Amino acid sequence: MTVGRDEAIYDRHAAGLYRQALLTLGDAGMAEQVVSDVVLDECLRSAPPEGDVNAAELRLGILACRRCQDLAGDLAWRSRHSGRRSGSVLDCIAPAGLSGRERAALALVIFGGCGYVEAAGELAIAPADMAALLRAVLSKLAAAGAPS
Repeated sequence: MTVGRDEAIYDRHAAGLYRQALLTLGDAGMAEQVVSDVVLDECLRSAPPEGDVNAAELRLGILACRRCQDLAGDLAWRSRHSGRRSGSVLDCIAPAGLSGRERAALALVIFGGCGYVEAAGELAIAPADMAALLRAVLSKLAAAGAPS
């Protein structure tokens, strides 16, 4: 583990991981924790082969998704966020009407480097169902942003 490598990992991936975790969880503090956990795990790994940036992005996106799922499954987190008010930071990214699964799917595809088939595998749903879910989410987002 070298400081230069650790800094490069953070510089290359932290912003995308943060956006992914924020979209998934809707909590800035928890998103920061996800980034810390995932980047630390990556820094402790043996160095991947040179030129393996896309594989690293995908691996880290999946690790972030799993860490978000762990945190979202925590009873204390769920009770703290069950009454999330409209107008939160998450509403700037996605409207309040998206479910946790919809946010996780969208975050995996947009920020996690996953295609819809990979995201389907990670969220344990059929690829055709993932495609339909993503179409529905995009329709919701378009409708929410459409002028009345």
